[in-house]
Amino acid sequence: MNHNHLADISHFEDTAAVLTDGDTMGVGNGNDNSNDLVVSFADGLVSQANFAAIEALYQPATIGNILGKVVTYLQQHPAIAIDSPLATHLFDKPLSLEVYVTEPIEAQAINLEARGKDYATNILSYPCELPSSVLDLLPALPLGELVICHAVVANQAAEQGKSVSEHLTHLLVHGILHVLGFDHELGQAQQDEMERIEIAVLASLSIANPYE
Repeated sequence: MNHNHLADISHFEDTAAVLTDGDTMGVGNGNDNSNDLVVSFADGLVSQANFAAIEALYQPATIGNILGKVVTYLQQHPAIAIDSPLATHLFDKPLSLEVYVTEPIEAQAINLEARGKDYATNILSYPCELPSSVLDLLPALPLGELVICHAVVANQAAEQGKSVSEHLTHLLVHGILHVLGFDHELGQAQQDEMERIEIAVLASLSIANPYE
């Protein structure tokens, strides 16, 4: 996947473990159970003593539920423009999403190479770049990839007085919106729109407004 188009939420190489879920409810058209969520972890995370606790935060079924809430909200609010070729089939095909969880050193290197920023950020979003003509032919809709630095997420959660799960959920909602074409860096109106969607989706997941 091309890592030149991405975004983070900073305003607020090999994988050794892979989790998959091909039976995630609430994604795509809302009635399709064949969505594909793939979660992989960097070797260094897998070797940590607390890996089981880390892994539990990134279960494909949990991420699939978050994705489903985002897609359902957008489907229920057709006035919201989705500026992406993915929009054509977002509500009528099974969806696929990849999530890669890594460590600060690798996250910093990825951020420096892709964005010219020499620090590890919390989440990077890589939208699918296949043309519409190819997307039309695929049985499932590939959304793209999210790269998450778990240590940054955990540190930010502690600084903000939130649970890691709550902060991670917010970041996932934000990252999913980015792969769907939303971009808060385009201007205040776009930032306000993203925040409104995030607040509403998080409320549906019983998580308080993260911007208050």
